[in-house]
Amino acid sequence: MKALLALFLSAPLFAQSVASTPRGVLVAHDKVIELHGKWKTEGVSSPGAIATSDTKAAVLDEIHDRVAIVDLANGTTTFADTRSTPIAAAFVNDDLLVLDRDAHVLQKIGGGSIQLAEDPEFLAIENGKANVYSRIDGVLQEIGLEPFALLRTVRIAPFATAMQCDARNAYLVYPRDGRVRVVDLAKMQPAGEFRVGSVPTDIAIAGDPTALTATVLTVADPSAKRVWLVEGSQSSFRAFTRGFLRGIIGLGLFGGKETEFPTGVDRVVARVGQSLAFDSSSGTLYAVRKDKATVLARGLAPHAFALTPVGVAYWQNGMLVAEKLGQ
Repeated sequence: MKALLALFLSAPLFAQSVASTPRGVLVAHDKVIELHGKWKTEGVSSPGAIATSDTKAAVLDEIHDRVAIVDLANGTTTFADTRSTPIAAAFVNDDLLVLDRDAHVLQKIGGGSIQLAEDPEFLAIENGKANVYSRIDGVLQEIGLEPFALLRTVRIAPFATAMQCDARNAYLVYPRDGRVRVVDLAKMQPAGEFRVGSVPTDIAIAGDPTALTATVLTVADPSAKRVWLVEGSQSSFRAFTRGFLRGIIGLGLFGGKETEFPTGVDRVVARVGQSLAFDSSSGTLYAVRKDKATVLARGLAPHAFALTPVGVAYWQNGMLVAEKLGQ
């Protein structure tokens, strides 16, 4: 009981969300949305996930089934009702797609909706299409955007905890099996699997394919208190060619393949050259620098941080903190 009380008291009292945009860092908190240092406007009561484009941002409120759509140039905001429990969103040109988990639909704001399988959880936009994974039914559904319609469905396995897509494949994480399962997006069919760590829970793309490596993936493993760095799926020919080239120039695959943490990190966020790890149980945010983990902040809300082009930004104690991240 004391441990539960301490966890409750240490949790943020209000929801906060942070996102990096082309015009600066966007923060949603206390019923306002602000582009740090530029403008402030009305927001939603319980900000959750934020989707961004070059010109707009959308702040979801999954408690009140609402979304605030804001113009990044001047803060002009419009509000729209969603279906039940909006948990993810993405802009495609000027269209906003919202994934409504409890309504089982992918909604185009102002443009209809697509019925989905049971418990849709993850949304990714690749190759001009939307890909949605539903956990209970264990299916990946491909949805065309022009026209807005369901195209193909593939059954994989239920209860994945994370999904990331590159131009070729979808990668889904299964903690109970200790595996990442791969779906070929062109063929829309399973394309193998590989083991990662003990109980992997989250995955992020840390680098695009090059002549020397396939897509670089970073995987959170709270049971082992590690973040693993692995290569994504590739053909045998490409694997041989890349291995041959690395051998010629005497280059190892990644140097260090894992980073150890003092606590069980269960989330990862990455872009080329920069990675963050997050322990949801304590709200601890870490910077991942090669094989070393550095604590950035403690007691953060789940959406209260974001990678920026030069580092990281997070909302703590009513203030936005920005830090540079070294390699």
